[in-house]
Amino acid sequence: MYKHILVCTDGSPHATAALQYAIGLAKKLDGRVVALHITDIRLLEGPIVTDFVGAIGAEPYTQLLPRVREIREQKARVILDAAAAACRNAGVPCETANPTGPLVPTMLEFEQQADLVVLGRLGEHAQWASETLGSSVERMVRASIKPCLVVPVEVRPLRHVLLAYDGSAESHKALLAGTQLAAALGAKVTLVTVAQPDHEEAASKVLQEAHRLALRHVPEVHAQLCHGVAEAEILKMVEQTSADLIVMGAYGHTRIRELILGSTTSHVLRRTAVPVLLVRRA
Repeated sequence: MYKHILVCTDGSPHATAALQYAIGLAKKLDGRVVALHITDIRLLEGPIVTDFVGAIGAEPYTQLLPRVREIREQKARVILDAAAAACRNAGVPCETANPTGPLVPTMLEFEQQADLVVLGRLGEHAQWASETLGSSVERMVRASIKPCLVVPVEVRPLRHVLLAYDGSAESHKALLAGTQLAAALGAKVTLVTVAQPDHEEAASKVLQEAHRLALRHVPEVHAQLCHGVAEAEILKMVEQTSADLIVMGAYGHTRIRELILGSTTSHVLRRTAVPVLLVRRA
């Protein structure tokens, strides 16, 4: 299961929630947390720097740059010290890291050793966000090859898992991950398949097979066949069942679909108020 949990933090409320979810899972799964704060190289180089240089001149900026780096390092220390203290207070082993580099490639480098990546839905500029999923978070989720747990700012116990299943290889992997996690957490499980028009019989068979597989890992599973638009029905079932976690598949990384999430996945991520665990085939 998830023994090595990587949580990306920028000190924002959403990142703090991500840390709390990571700590909670680590305690339940006997795992450890790696708190990662990436100093984005764009804050020290690139267009932002060019704007400063143009405004104040190269020589004054050269003198200012060491101070900018120092401020970023101080901020990182505060954020990571707080994360380490939270883990220590919860009795969870913790490591911290503060690399400097491009955001997504650096995260991908650190996730190689992780079993799970935990991300807050929004970042430190959440108050100015026009969407319900931060741009940096979305780029990380699209690029990651590991299971990603994307969480809202409100932390809640994970007592009821909703599994979205459509028969694809990704959803099969999500079914396995979701039922194993539910068993470890002692959580209830609701399994949902959405039938498309004129495909109810096929969808029913898909759901029956998924139900059979799910019962290998948890003693009781409520299976529900829905009709309509997949993302809308999934969100409706979350409300009806008071689910605390959605587990669903995301597209794997192929040459054609690289860095692309399924439309249903993307819609659910943006609209739901509960954490979403995205699982890929590879």
